[in-house]
Amino acid sequence: MAEAGAWSLANLAQGLRDLIFPPACPACGGPVEPEAFLCPACAEQVQAPPAPACRICGRPGHAWHCPACAAAPPAFDAARALALHQGPLAEAVRGFKYQRRFWLGQGLARLLGAAPRSWWATADLIAPVPLHPRRLISRGFNQALVLAQGLPGGQGLELAPRLLRRKRYTRPQVGLDPKARQRNVEGAFALSPAWREKVPGAWVLLVDDVYTTGATVNECAKVLKQAGAARVEVLTLVRATGCGG
Repeated sequence: MAEAGAWSLANLAQGLRDLIFPPACPACGGPVEPEAFLCPACAEQVQAPPAPACRICGRPGHAWHCPACAAAPPAFDAARALALHQGPLAEAVRGFKYQRRFWLGQGLARLLGAAPRSWWATADLIAPVPLHPRRLISRGFNQALVLAQGLPGGQGLELAPRLLRRKRYTRPQVGLDPKARQRNVEGAFALSPAWREKVPGAWVLLVDDVYTTGATVNECAKVLKQAGAARVEVLTLVRATGCGG
C-alpha cells in the first residue's frame, strides 16, 4: 500500500510540475524534447555495453563465456543490460532509487521498454527482484517493479510482481565486494506459495535496475530453477562498468 500511495503522489506531483514548468533533463536540468528523458547532450553519453560479451552474464570482452561463468555457471541462463551504469543515466538511476525522485521512474521505465523485443517477449512471467517489506516501507516503492512495468505486455506474457519474496532483511549491497555480496543475499529469497503451479516449465524474466556482480539475481534464479523454471533470464536497465559475472 505504501508503494502505491507514494507512486500515485509522485505521478500527481509530476503532472502539476509539467503544467507549470517545461520538463527538464534529470541529469543536467537542461531542456528536453517531448517524450524524451534526457537532453540530447546527456543522451549522447549513454553507452550500450560493448560487444563481444559473455553469453551468460553479459560481461564485455568475451566472445563466448567469461572465465567466471565457465568455471561456475550462474543459475540464470543469460543476463542483458540496456546501458552502462555511468554518466547522466547513472545519476538519474541514483536519484530515482536513493533520493526519492519518484517522477524519474516513468522515464526510466520507458527506456527499459525500448530494449530489443527479442530480449523479453518470449517470456512467460516477468518478475521484478523483490524488496524486503522493511526496505519497501522506507523507500516507498520497488524500483525493479516500476521498471518492469515499462515492458509492453504481450500475448501470454504476465507481470508477476509477487512471484518472489525476500524472507529476510539484508544490508544494502553498495560497498560490498563480490564475495560479501554473495554472502549477504544467500538464501534471502523464496517463491511465493500462490505461484508454485505456474513456475514449473516457465520462462521467467527477472528485472532489476543495476547489474553489478549478479549475486542478487543469481539467488533469485536459484529459487526459480529449484521450483522448476525451464529458463531464467535477467534484464536490467544498466550494468556496472568493470564488473564480472
